Amino acid sequence: MDLSILESLKPVMQGWIDSNTLPNSALLVLFRGENVFEHHVGTLDLELGTPVQRDSLYRIYSMTKPVAAVAAMKLVESGKLSLDDDISNVLPEFSDLKVLVDGDHVQASPMTLRHLLSHSAGLTYGYYGDTEVDRLYREAGLIDDWDYLVPTTHDLVVALGKLPLLFQPGERFHYGFASDVVSEVVSRSSGMRFDRFLTQELWRPLGIEDAYFDVPDSELNRFGTNQYPYREGEFPIQDTPRVDPEFRDVTFLSGGGGLVMSIHDFGKFAQSILDSLTDQINAPLKRSTMLEMMTNQLATETNQFRYGLGFGIRERPDPFDPNQTIDTFYWGGAAGTSFWVDPNYELAVVFFTQLIGAPNEPVGTISSTVYQSLVQPQEQPGRKHIDTSRDRASSRIP
Repeated sequence: MDLSILESLKPVMQGWIDSNTLPNSALLVLFRGENVFEHHVGTLDLELGTPVQRDSLYRIYSMTKPVAAVAAMKLVESGKLSLDDDISNVLPEFSDLKVLVDGDHVQASPMTLRHLLSHSAGLTYGYYGDTEVDRLYREAGLIDDWDYLVPTTHDLVVALGKLPLLFQPGERFHYGFASDVVSEVVSRSSGMRFDRFLTQELWRPLGIEDAYFDVPDSELNRFGTNQYPYREGEFPIQDTPRVDPEFRDVTFLSGGGGLVMSIHDFGKFAQSILDSLTDQINAPLKRSTMLEMMTNQLATETNQFRYGLGFGIRERPDPFDPNQTIDTFYWGGAAGTSFWVDPNYELAVVFFTQLIGAPNEPVGTISSTVYQSLVQPQEQPGRKHIDTSRDRASSRIP
């Protein structure tokens, strides 16, 4: 990589702060397993004026979903879970699910872990959309815009088992409670609380120390505010560690949006995805398992949207051959956090901010700059080349 091109991002990132586009931003670029660029700017806590530091903690919201997916696939590898068995074998509450069709409750086909990990299980969130099923979710009082209203994922599964599905499992992609159900599946299958399973099976082997559902008192000086876009001379505060905080005294261990992490530790998780593809020591999954996660699971593509098992799949032009395209694997969170991994060029890129409704332009600028910095690729001695060749466009949903 031409690191001078990456250095050009520093004044750009400062410009986002100076123009009140973002309150803060942090960027980490990993190339062939090495940290080749990082930068941190802005204010972490707008109430206290605390600046961003290298070890600051960020709400990653839906970037928890790929973590939950990797956790579940570890149990698939160990034989404690199956991708395609009826999930009611683990969750008996789901043994008699119905689908609401034109006002009638129709028997649902079996839901599987594959459906849950690909968000094709027929579950929704309920706080957006206005179908009859969404209205039933709201009446059940499961979630509001930012808070889970049931105390645990066990309680969520009990409640969902009494509600109809939006559609038959496997029919299409729809964002909802699937990853929160996955965290309960992991807990029951492993016999461990979800957070303890992550600590034992992911965090410790990967050397990750800053990953919390419930931010402890000792770390609050590294955790700041979350905010809405700038207006009328300020960033309105959405969440603070001090008044009715979302990430204190947590009992709902959300696989869908519950983690708070440092950018360096999420970078270790992102790198572990690439390491799994080359069977590196301490990689969380086997190569064949990770390739399955990177395979499109959706029978029909909407606006070319593709999704694997816990990751979105994005096609982009190959920087060295404009006639070819490459696949990258990504996801983001509600507070403007995002990441992607590119097995073709052994890249992992993590971008953090804390802004609900953050604009897309910063991530687009980062992406284009990162690929501009690549020079003609060469094999790195002693490191196995990552080959992800397989038909990722094939459907796995009937």
